[in-house]
Amino acid sequence: MLPVCRPAASTFFLSFCQVTLPMTALDPPVGGVLCAGFGTRMAPITDVVPKPLIPFLNTPILAYSLDHLSNAGVTRVGMNLHHLADSIPPVANQLAAMMNLDPVYAREWEILGTGGGIRGIWEALGQPDQTLVIFNGDSVMNLDLLELLEQHRSSEAMVSMMVRGRGPEEPGGVFVDEETGHLGGLLEFRHPEAREDLREMLFAGVHFIEPQLLEQIPQENCGIVSDIYGPLLEQGEVINTVLHDDFWAALDNPALLYETSCRVLERPDLFDQVPMPEPLADGLYVFNEEGIDDKTRVAGPILSGAHVKTEAGVDVGPRAVVDGVELAQGASIRDAIVYGMGRIEGKWHRCMAVAGKVANLPPLETSGPEKSDAEQRVVRDLRGDSRESDDAAPRDEDSDGDEAKSASEISGGSL
Repeated sequence: MLPVCRPAASTFFLSFCQVTLPMTALDPPVGGVLCAGFGTRMAPITDVVPKPLIPFLNTPILAYSLDHLSNAGVTRVGMNLHHLADSIPPVANQLAAMMNLDPVYAREWEILGTGGGIRGIWEALGQPDQTLVIFNGDSVMNLDLLELLEQHRSSEAMVSMMVRGRGPEEPGGVFVDEETGHLGGLLEFRHPEAREDLREMLFAGVHFIEPQLLEQIPQENCGIVSDIYGPLLEQGEVINTVLHDDFWAALDNPALLYETSCRVLERPDLFDQVPMPEPLADGLYVFNEEGIDDKTRVAGPILSGAHVKTEAGVDVGPRAVVDGVELAQGASIRDAIVYGMGRIEGKWHRCMAVAGKVANLPPLETSGPEKSDAEQRVVRDLRGDSRESDDAAPRDEDSDGDEAKSASEISGGSL
């Protein structure tokens, strides 16, 4: 079984995220997370780990979407499966049990795209007469899902897309009438009564869909945006939008996942779901102090998980997220995410290494938390096509001058 979900880390994550639900007159929705995709932008990691199980801050990406659904009162959640399909239920079942969710799965023997995938999830849930909230599952965010659900239902539209403002280098294709909140345009599609002064925005990966639309989606390979929403818009149907303006980050490729990890390590207050303990010292987030040898040199910010063991002479940090590893004498991890790699030696710099696969990160001059969003951009459109703006580069193994301290210095000799 892939080392992608450990009870200790997951329980800690839940202790941060679970809240007491407010009383609400809203009927609870049902939920879904799209999990069938190949995750090609995350290759070669996704050769062995499906994208929903790739760790972000040592917690499966899937966990964050499930937590949002649970906190909005969802009790039943569907997931579609295709790529590495058998890997997902053992982890998802464990997460769902801790979040009081009842999971169901829609197996796709041939991949059905976002449209067919959403219809399959609804079928697996038993065609419920409730709003279906779907997460694309490749981003993390702060989110008041109940508030957005109320906005969607108040619109009386069959579907609402969650949107946010976009920078000049970010993908768009979503054209919003800011007076009504309705879509005027989507890709090349236009509403017959669309205004001229539409604002181009970014689709942020959350859908609110009513049963009367779900039953119209064919059970075949189709895109929910290009094959369903676009034609509906041209026919004059109302497609609503709900605005998201809080923390949000795409995790489309290793560089973006690393960059977002660094942002949160530097500023944990940015992210409401942050699964990190109190720091031992500035920027040093360590779950298992006993596993860290006194002669290990550490430089924050780092996140060291519950299943990390180091020998003397190891260097960890800065900007390192590690778990499921035993670091042999002389090993060095910097500017890297290393997860589930077992016993390792040597230098692990400028890379993302998960379950035996390694993806190199762009060199420092084009990547990192201090660089612009444009330098990290994944250019993709709403049909699901993409191209990455940076090619993978060899690991950078030169020292960057960050000051390191031994574990014994940090904790008075008792780390």
